[in-house]
Amino acid sequence: MPRNIIRLLCLLFIVSIGVAAEPPGDADGNANPSGFEWLRQFEGEWSAVSTAPGAEKMKATISSRAIGKNWIVNQHSSPDAFGTGYQAVQTLGYDAETKKYVGTWIDSMMGFKWTYSGTLDESGKRLLLDTEGPDMANPKEMKKYRDVYEIKSKDEILAESQMLNSEGKWAAFMSSTLTRQAAGKEPFAEKMAVKEVASPKESKTTVTPFLMFIGKAEAAIEFYKTVFPNLKVESMVKYGAGQQGKEGTVKLATFVVAGQRVKCIDSPPVHDFDFTPSFSFFVECESEEQLKTRFAKLSDGGKVMMPVDNYGFSKKFAWTSDKFGVSWQLNLQ
Repeated sequence: MPRNIIRLLCLLFIVSIGVAAEPPGDADGNANPSGFEWLRQFEGEWSAVSTAPGAEKMKATISSRAIGKNWIVNQHSSPDAFGTGYQAVQTLGYDAETKKYVGTWIDSMMGFKWTYSGTLDESGKRLLLDTEGPDMANPKEMKKYRDVYEIKSKDEILAESQMLNSEGKWAAFMSSTLTRQAAGKEPFAEKMAVKEVASPKESKTTVTPFLMFIGKAEAAIEFYKTVFPNLKVESMVKYGAGQQGKEGTVKLATFVVAGQRVKCIDSPPVHDFDFTPSFSFFVECESEEQLKTRFAKLSDGGKVMMPVDNYGFSKKFAWTSDKFGVSWQLNLQ
């Protein structure tokens, strides 16, 4: 899955974990609170664990407080998200005239501001918050989303994020669990356990991107040197006369670009398949000028999937394949 799509998925999920759900009443059967008092059930310090199909679990902390008698402010922090950390602020309130819950969301990753409007379901135990934002598959288009929240107890909230599919049905794509933190307890504190130390054989396991060209591996490496001047070729072995591959083509080469080790070869047989955009290199650029320069070189003779633009999930982003068929996603941090 392209990393920008993964990023949008993760952002939508973190949005969902910041909203209070309607408590189902206490053990004595007392009625649920309503209106703004219902939102105050979220006040306090929380840790959240997010899960989504095909993605690693994400952890975040949430600090919630009331502003007067109208608003709840939720401050989110996820230091490990996306490798760079993540901050967000969410406001939630209750509109007595429309009898709806309303809110906004801003964060450190997107220039897009989310707005919410929702109500409790018939049971009065779940909150349904509707919003509209960039489509995951095509960020230039908008799509409808819904977050559903339920408090299982005063110390645990369950949340689910949904999207409206092409059949007009709400389909869940993310879920999360919020746990209230006891006073003085560090978020995500876990009991220490004795773990078996990995053997030297296990610790040598590595995963490296591997590119298969048809007679153009060396030319591709030389081209990438013009895009990434610090690219370093660690090794390159070529086929000799009488060997399996065509003489002078690359039998195996290893190069390092921006700290990422990549291996590549020239395939001896000619295949009827080539690179596809389903695999791509995701490049974090340091400036808009750098992004545009790299995009211009990589897209020359290639195929542009997404030109340089603001797609909501990033201030500047572009996606292109180069003249060798390798796909590149360029993002401005």
